[in-house]
Amino acid sequence: KPSYTKEARRNGIQGFVTLRVLLSARAKIDRIKVVKGLRAGLTENAIRAACKMEFKPATKNGQPVAQWLTAEYVFRLADSIRRP
Repeated sequence: KPSYTKEARRNGIQGFVTLRVLLSARAKIDRIKVVKGLRAGLTENAIRAACKMEFKPATKNGQPVAQWLTAEYVFRLADSIRRP
């Protein structure tokens, strides 16, 4: 799970980061494309979290294959922390 940055928390930034992640046939993250990002380091933290994903590769005809996955990370501050 990605963490908040101090700047994002201080500025009350909330929202979604959407990434397209290419999962390789070797069970590694091959590529990441940012579909929708957030400022203050939140996009970067989402990318770091995506890079740590563990998975078993998809298979086709019994052979491992690469596939694209859409990953969405939600950043929400607790109501007591949000500033007006």
